[in-house]
Order: sequence, then structure tokens, then C-alpha cells
Amino acid sequence: MRILISGGDGFIGKHLVRKLHSDGESIIVIDNHITSYIENTNLENVTHIEKSIETINLNDYPVVDVIFHMASVASPLVYKDDFKNVYNPNVKGTEKLIELASRDNAKLIYTSTSEVYGMLTDELTSGEGISENSISISHLLTDRSIYPTSKRIGEELIYNYIKSGGNAIILRLFNVYGPSMDVRNNGYGRVIPNFINAVKNNKCLTIFGDGKQVRSFVWIEDMVSALIRVMKSGECPSIINIGNNESHTINELAQLVFEIYGKNTGIEYSRIDVDDPLWRKPNCDLMKTNFSWEPKTTLFEGLRIIIDGKKNE
Repeated sequence: MRILISGGDGFIGKHLVRKLHSDGESIIVIDNHITSYIENTNLENVTHIEKSIETINLNDYPVVDVIFHMASVASPLVYKDDFKNVYNPNVKGTEKLIELASRDNAKLIYTSTSEVYGMLTDELTSGEGISENSISISHLLTDRSIYPTSKRIGEELIYNYIKSGGNAIILRLFNVYGPSMDVRNNGYGRVIPNFINAVKNNKCLTIFGDGKQVRSFVWIEDMVSALIRVMKSGECPSIINIGNNESHTINELAQLVFEIYGKNTGIEYSRIDVDDPLWRKPNCDLMKTNFSWEPKTTLFEGLRIIIDGKKNE
């Protein structure tokens, strides 16, 4: 197949490109490299184009079979400075890729985010995790609100495209991590590379808030396998959570990093953003039922692979 991946030089995108290439697919990567950089340049049948996805001319592109729309800045440090870094790819870029998918009758896979759910708490979901039909409770007009808002608009565009007969799916991804995460944009929103780099350099970990926030982390190889299963599927639900039912507080994550390194460099607590979700655990029953997929890598094992390259025995 010929597959177009917007944001294909980003963290998730470059891992997806490598796997699809190993499967023999032909790939077009479009990325403006605001927070990414070109990799996989020596791979045959992988074409890299440096461009913002909303600016492409469809006449310049051959017929494609599948589109992964992954282009969007995810670091609050970057999109707080310029809202267009998330608005343009998620709104204008989504409109452009819907045009391309419609032209080619291609399958369009839109990667959204768990942040669209906003400030849901454990009590509101009865401890079973956030499901695709959960409500969203969100602060309006904050420094961070442009990111989940633009993702929700992208979802609305995809959802209405599906209702009109388009072949598309919305994927809400929960906290993906793994090796080669971009460390040039460390800070708020990059907790695992922040922690690992701090301990590696014998510095205190910075935790925003009291560290009791709950997160569910999914290993990059597990995420890539999920994306490919969705790509190869036939009919399926229009919206799917992809994440890990295993959840941890940020304080627990810090202790795991200390344990693997065999040293405790201390913790400093800092002010938390007003709309930073306190609880984010997915219900992935739809993913399990429709695609027979579950994550295989525990957080401890994933952290150990990043830190010293060894799997947990």
C-alpha cells in the first residue's frame, strides 16, 4: 500500500514509519519539523516532505490507500506560544486530509488525545476508566485549552465525514512513551523524559502539583501494533481509546525511575496548571473487543528498556 503520514517524523510517527517500512509499505511523510526532526532517511520507499499539512496542494500527491493524521504539536511549552501550532494541523489540516481521503477513497485515521475528556475524576467513571462515550469537563479559555479544543474540532470534522459515508476513525491516545522521545522540548507535559534526564544528571525531579495525578502510560511498540491493527481492519467503531489499563500516580512513576536507576535524587514540587487533568485512565474494552489488542509492556519494563536497555527478567 501507499500510506501518507502527517507528522511522521514525530515520536509516534517515526516508530510507525519503521514498522510499516519493515512490512513492505510505501510511505509519504509530511512534517513541518516544529518539534521533530527527519529520521529514517535511508529507508527505501519512504519519502520525506517538509511542509505544514494544511498547506499541501493535493495535485502534488499520488493516490494513497491510507492516511494517518498525526500532525500536531503536543508540548504545552510550544503551543502556548503560538496557538496556530495546534489549530492549523488539527482543523485546517484535517479538512485538507478529508479532501485527500475523499479523492482517493482512502482510509483516514485521525489521532486525537485523551485530553479531550478534560477534568474527569475517578468518581465520575466509577473506577472503570474513561470510555469513548464519557462526558468531557473542561476549563475554557486557558493557556492549555487550545490543544484539546482543536483536537475536538478535528474529531467533529472526522465524525461528520464518517456520517457522510467517509472511511475514517478517531483514535484517542493515552500517554505514549518510549525510547527516542524528543528531549529538546522538556518541561510541562514531558514527564517520563523529564524524570529520566533529571536522575541521569543527578538532579531533582520536578513534579507539578502534589504528584497524586493518575496517568496510564502505553509503550510505543504496543501503540504502533494497535495503529496497524486499526489500519488493517474492516468496519469498526468511529471512536476508539488506545491506552493501558495499568495506572500510576506521578509520585509512583518517580519512585519507579529511582528504583531502576538505584538512586534517589530528590523531588521538587511546583505549581500545577489549572486545567491539568487529575485522573486519566482509559477504558479500552472497544479496542480489545474489536481488534483483540491489549498492551503487553508494563511501565516498569518499559522504563527499564529506556534506561538500561534490558527487559525485566
